[in-house]
Formats: sequence, structure tokens, C-alpha cells
Amino acid sequence: MEKQNNSQIAKNATYLTVASILQKIISFGYYIYIARILGDINLGKYAFALSFSSIFVIFMDFGLSPVLTREGAKENKDIQKYLSYILALKIILITGSIIAMIIIINVMGNLENFSAYDINLVYLAGIIIVLDTLTFSFYSVYRAWQKMKYEAIGVLIYQIIIACVGVYLLSRGSEAMGALVAIMAGSIFNFSYSLYLVFVKGKLKFKLTFDRKKFFTLLKIAAPFALAGIFFKLNGSVDTVMLKSLSGDRFVGWYNVAFKMTMALTVLPGAFATSFFPAMSYYFKHDTSKLKSVFEKSMVYLFILSLPIGIGTILIANDLIITIYTDAFEASVIALQIFMAGLFFIFINYPIGNFLNAVNRQTINTMNMGIALLINIVLNMILIPKYTYIGAAFSAVISSVVLVFLGFPWV
Repeated sequence: MEKQNNSQIAKNATYLTVASILQKIISFGYYIYIARILGDINLGKYAFALSFSSIFVIFMDFGLSPVLTREGAKENKDIQKYLSYILALKIILITGSIIAMIIIINVMGNLENFSAYDINLVYLAGIIIVLDTLTFSFYSVYRAWQKMKYEAIGVLIYQIIIACVGVYLLSRGSEAMGALVAIMAGSIFNFSYSLYLVFVKGKLKFKLTFDRKKFFTLLKIAAPFALAGIFFKLNGSVDTVMLKSLSGDRFVGWYNVAFKMTMALTVLPGAFATSFFPAMSYYFKHDTSKLKSVFEKSMVYLFILSLPIGIGTILIANDLIITIYTDAFEASVIALQIFMAGLFFIFINYPIGNFLNAVNRQTINTMNMGIALLINIVLNMILIPKYTYIGAAFSAVISSVVLVFLGFPWV
């Protein structure tokens, strides 16, 4: 691997940050549009389909893409070998995950009386996550090469396609299904573009290597990443899934307006963490003093960003929600204020988690995320029946605070 330097890290951070900010601006504007068009109930159906299907994307990837980035960042010459094994293994994982998703949503549908429309939304979301998990692996190659500007370009075009197709379909009468078709259009582009980057521009060979012994080795290495990913996805999805079952689509819609606004802000810590991860992996092996410096800088930056954003949003939350989403979503105000109160903890979980993964303490990070998830689920079971979406917001923030206090002592 070529020698890392601050300029290279800064460029990668800039590429991803700028592209992600632009993506989030477009995404946020588009989400406002679909919320206004769909209304709270149909927005709840749309959000549930995405949240439910997103749980299975982790089983499709099983932490293999972060392994590809980490190992490839250490030794670039090993990328072709790892990619061939990982693509073959992911075909098996994708097949099993899709079968499981179909069975589970139909069982839930029978128990909870979901409509055929609700189930079909999940099927369409399943196609989307298959494309996305393969795209993630291809971009992982370029992350290992520290060439993140290409991913930045792809992510931005992906979001533009979603917004354009979505506005067109929704303006012509489509509802939640049309909104998902728009995401699929963006995912098809992103998949095709990342495929081109790796096998045409990157000149790697498309090769599937099936080796049971190597698969078990990879799964063992990836297991902590996979469990961490499962816990992370469940932490972000379990609220919506439980709200759907315990309260209904309208509460899911109210909750997701506040949740979406909060997640739009996580582009900042996400971009920092993604760009710093390969560098942290490299410095852990070659220069631990610089490893500490990279981590400390990321924490300072996020502290400076999170406090004014959180406090400012709390103060203007009522006007913000009503102006953007209309009075129909006024109930989302209190949920947004709860999320903003915990924004600092939500932000700093990104660098803490990536640091632990980069220095081979992924098992500790996974254990911490499992504890936080368990607390989130228990709190949801207690709070959602009585406080609905407000209880879900409190559960999410408390679990983020717990995760920080569990992870920071290991840094």
C-alpha cells in the first residue's frame, strides 16, 4: 500500500463529505416531497418496507465488504483474491437471505393482517437491497485503494436519479410503490457504475472462487463486522417494525419524519468515519502515534458540528416541521427534539465504532452494539405500547448514549 498522508485523507474526506451532503440535500428535499404527496399512512407503509428489507441486507453482506476494505488497504495485491472469494460467497448469502425474507414477511403478514400491497412493497425493496449489497462490495475495492471520489460521484448521481424518477411517478399518481421503483432505478445505475469501475476501469477480473474452507475463514473474520452490522441495522429499523405492529402506519409516518431528518445529519460523521477507516487500519499496523491523532481530530470535528446543530434544531423544531411537512406532521416535532437532544452521542458513535474495527477490536464493538440493541428493544417493548412514536424516539437516543459509554473506554 502506498504511504498514507494527511493530504490524501483530507481529499477522500472532502470527496465523500461534499457528495454525501449534496446527496442528503437532494434526498431530504425529495423526502419532503413524497411525505407531502403520500401523507402519514402511506409514508408509513413506504418506511416499513425499506426498514424491514434493510435488516436482510446485512445477512447478504455479512460484514464481508468491510473485510475487503480493511485487508485490501493493508495489502493492495490481495484485493483480487479477496474479491473473487467474497463475490462467490455473497451469491450464497443473498439467495438464503431472500428466501428468509419472503417467508418471514408472509408469516408476519398473516399474523398482523398486512395487505397484499404491503407485502409487495417488501418484495420490491428486496430487489433493491440485492443490487445495493453488490454495489457496496464493489465500492469497497475503491475504498481500499483510497480512491473515494468515484464512489462520491456514483452516490450523487444515484440520488439524482431517485429524485427525478420519483417526482415523475408520484406526480402521475403513483404512491408508495412508485417511490420504491424510483429507488430501484437509482440502484440499477449505481450497481452498473460500480461494476464498470471495478472490472473495466480497475481492470480486476470478474471471477467467482468457491472454496468451502476459505469461506469459513472469511466468515470467521467477518463475523464481528456482520454482527455489528446486524445490530446497527436493527437499532435503526426495529423501532419502525415494532411501531408498524404495535401502533400502525400513521405513527410510523410521524416517527420517520423526525428520524429521517436526524439521519440526514449523520452524513457528516459517516463521511468522516468512512474516509478515516482505511487510514486507521494502515496506521494501526505502521504508525500508532498517527492513529491516535486521526481519531482525536475526528472527535473534535464532530463535537464542534453536533452541538450547535442539535441545540438550534431543538429551538426551531416546531416551525421547521410545520413549514416543511405541513400541519399533518406536527406530531413529529417532539420526536425530532428528542433526537436532537442526543445528536452528539449519535455523531461520535461513528468514529468510536470505526476505530475499534480498525484496530482489531471489532469483537468488543460488536458486543457493545448488541447490548445497546437489547436495551433498545426492551425499551421499545415498554414504551411503544403507551407512548407510541415518542417512546420509540426515547429508546433510540438512550441506546446511542449507552453505546458511547460502552465503547469509549476501549479507545
